[in-house]
Amino acid sequence: MPKTICFCGSFKFYSEMQKNATVLRQSGLHVIVPQPSHIRHGHQPEKLKEGKFKPATLKKWEGKGALAHLENIRKSDAVYIFNQGSYLGPAVTAEIGFSLALGKPIFARAPIKDITIANFITAVVSPKKLIDWIRSAK
Repeated sequence: MPKTICFCGSFKFYSEMQKNATVLRQSGLHVIVPQPSHIRHGHQPEKLKEGKFKPATLKKWEGKGALAHLENIRKSDAVYIFNQGSYLGPAVTAEIGFSLALGKPIFARAPIKDITIANFITAVVSPKKLIDWIRSAK
């Protein structure tokens, strides 16, 4: 049974990812959620502090955050795409490719609209159903 699940999703769903990660943690799983860096607004992590930092600084720190999250994927047993409303941004699409290259099982919260990427998803399940899926895959 996979023990570490890495969530991948847009920061606009950050609070929902945190709530759903709690459900999985209560079942005994270790869950990694992407963490917003200091260049994002704490109360609105989907927004960059564009007026406070130069574009080159934003790019640098976002790149470091993205690489750190790829390492989280590497350390995980499975990946959960938190694609609320079937939304997949470019960063999550890259994370799917990275997960696929590592041979990680990839689950999604909602159906994937792209017919190519949909082929790489092990199952589309709610966070609660993910627990059942993982336990049955012993």
